[in-house]
Amino acid sequence: GGMQRSFRFFFRGTGYDEKMVRELEGLEASGSTYVCTLCDSTRAEASKNMVLHSITRSHCENLERYEIWRKNPFSESADELRDRVKGVSAKPFMETQPTLDALHCDIGNGTEFYKIFQDEIGEVFLKSNPSREERRRWRSALDKQLRKKLKLKPVMRMNGNFARRLMTREAVEAVCELVPSEERREALLKLMDLYFQMKPVWRSSFPARDCPDQLCRYSYNSQQFADLLSTTF
Repeated sequence: GGMQRSFRFFFRGTGYDEKMVRELEGLEASGSTYVCTLCDSTRAEASKNMVLHSITRSHCENLERYEIWRKNPFSESADELRDRVKGVSAKPFMETQPTLDALHCDIGNGTEFYKIFQDEIGEVFLKSNPSREERRRWRSALDKQLRKKLKLKPVMRMNGNFARRLMTREAVEAVCELVPSEERREALLKLMDLYFQMKPVWRSSFPARDCPDQLCRYSYNSQQFADLLSTTF
């Protein structure tokens, strides 16, 4: 209503690399039994419980655990000591905020778009309730095309390398070859174009410095992206 307003944006560093977090926080390398940088879960525990996790690790606790690792005040064996400190094996020297790292952003996006690509190949928008057999055929067609055009082998579970290859122009163009409708091909290319424009902003630790043009358009692009997803897709 004519009132002066000012806005300030704070970009959290969500694009942390897992290897970097482990190094900064003094945790064992990424092959560790202690699979998570946010909680104390082991690989075995995580495979049984895929849902109920909360963020329990902190920089202060990692420092305390490092001192226990260094001094071994309870005179424990190496295995007992390692279990007590939950994978801390070096001195943490910089605090990281607990956030979704860049790898898991990629995996989450790749998982969603892998489904969208299959739906577009099978023209799911024309069908009310496709059978499991139909969905299997669409997935098989997508996997075959990705293998043929990108040398990308199918995976049982989405991983970072597969997700990053999947979310490229080359992959989208290969998928579009299997989408029967011209209108849907254009919509899919538009959706992915918006994604490619937004990606540098959320991958960057300093978007104002690294990609100022994309940052200026980010709000508009994200609205367009959301509109396309909620209507066309």
